[in-house]
Amino acid sequence: MNKHVGRLQREVSEAREHRTGNDSDDSSSEDEEQRPRPSEEEIERMEEKLEAAQADQKNLFLIIFQRFIMILSEHLVRFDTDGRDFNTHWYRWTIGRLHQIFMMHNTQVERYSQTLSTLLFTQDLDPHILDAFNQFVALRS
Repeated sequence: MNKHVGRLQREVSEAREHRTGNDSDDSSSEDEEQRPRPSEEEIERMEEKLEAAQADQKNLFLIIFQRFIMILSEHLVRFDTDGRDFNTHWYRWTIGRLHQIFMMHNTQVERYSQTLSTLLFTQDLDPHILDAFNQFVALRS
């Protein structure tokens, strides 16, 4: 999804540059001369595709983090009610995977961090899970 959004961003910026580019012969290559200039409508359609892809990406991150929260919360509640230590190998691996997702997609997660903190990583969340998000936010600030 990141590659798709990045490709759309490049296409939109290239189309804008090509649209506003000057007609001088020394700054344009043969490919640019053969390619027709995109119309405003084409650029608007490209921008709409980009916005839709960014919205899909945001929704995907929301779904992924919601699943992490649900699974980890269920684990913590189950082990708390049984009176057992929650800090199992599975828990450490899963919370580590959450940290890895934050770090691998840090640019995108940072872009959506306000939405994530408003919708998912709220103060009523278990502190063990919330700490993972707060640590990421602290690293990025």
